[in-house]
Amino acid sequence: METSIRATKLNAVTTLISGLSILIFSNRLAGIFETESNTPFLVVGGVITFFSLTMVVEIKKQRALAILWIIIQDIMFTMASIYVLIFRPFDISDTGYLFIGLFLIPIIFFITYQSLGLSRIDAKGGTNVKLMSFKRRVKEDKSKVWKIISDVGNYHKVAPNIDGLEVVSGEKIGMIRSCSHGKDSWTETCSLWEEEKEYSFEVDTTPLDYPYPLKTLRGNWQVNEIGKGETEIIMNFEFEYKKPYQNILIHPMMKHQFTKICKELLDNWQSIIES
Repeated sequence: METSIRATKLNAVTTLISGLSILIFSNRLAGIFETESNTPFLVVGGVITFFSLTMVVEIKKQRALAILWIIIQDIMFTMASIYVLIFRPFDISDTGYLFIGLFLIPIIFFITYQSLGLSRIDAKGGTNVKLMSFKRRVKEDKSKVWKIISDVGNYHKVAPNIDGLEVVSGEKIGMIRSCSHGKDSWTETCSLWEEEKEYSFEVDTTPLDYPYPLKTLRGNWQVNEIGKGETEIIMNFEFEYKKPYQNILIHPMMKHQFTKICKELLDNWQSIIES
């Protein structure tokens, strides 16, 4: 996330300077572009300045989905500008069109820089593997917490992204369970089980009808004793997308939705544990 935020900061500063400069020098720009009115420059300068301020807000909130939206807006502006440069629909000077072309250079740089940063969000050790972790402290002894979160046959009763679940075979390590959400279904195999400590499931993403754009997916659930009568639940999810571009276009939306799902799951567990 740091690379993406740095890119957004630089983009915000540059865009703010550009927007204010267009507003301040709107009359001079009207002369360079050989137009009778400076109104178009006031409008463009105002829009660009406002856009820079929205980026400042997102720098504070650090939302991947919003950064993706900033990139999309930059791309839309670039495409519109390229159209203008190719078809020259406005009666302006050649110098004016040159200015439009030069203005695209930093925008294309920021699109590339921010996209690179976005692709690295949640990346594990410089790889394409993503790691998302969620934690929750609950007021109960470790043994009781473990008993509830290790009830893997009833996981669908607390997980909002799973409608149905059936244990196909086995128990603990080697257990295979079938999960479904709406019309979608998949199977998972338990690959790790340490009593009253942690367990892991790996999803079989190889079937052609697997509904999600993931190459691999592994979930790990842990319980750690914080103190007497207090336990921490930890959930780690490691996954890799099938296509590199999905790290940019899909992950921000996946991150947003999955964070909501895991918060609700932890809320459900906490309610059961502390009731």
